[in-house]
Amino acid sequence: MTRTTLTQRLALLGACGALAAGGALLPSTALAAPAAPQVTAAQTTHEHPAHEARTKTVVTTKLTISQRTLSDGRVKVVVVKTITKITKDHHGKVVKKSVKTTTTVKVRPAPDDD
Repeated sequence: MTRTTLTQRLALLGACGALAAGGALLPSTALAAPAAPQVTAAQTTHEHPAHEARTKTVVTTKLTISQRTLSDGRVKVVVVKTITKITKDHHGKVVKKSVKTTTTVKVRPAPDDD
């Protein structure tokens, strides 16, 4: 049976919240100004200490959503999610560091202008 740690749950909660905020902003900004070259819709950073024992793990999640209107009217949405996990010992020395970056590109159809 697989158990999720507090760090994993908090990172997932932060990422889901940021995606929901970005998803709420996308429909309102998609119709706003089609001539804008590139707009950053949302950018958030969350830090979560995993536990306060001898070693300390900090997870930072950064979510960047940008959109650009293509020449044919379609909207290109790029989501870049970067998760950085740093583990330090009780002296503050970095023991382990991992960075995971995920990029998602979606092309949405042109908005209907009535």
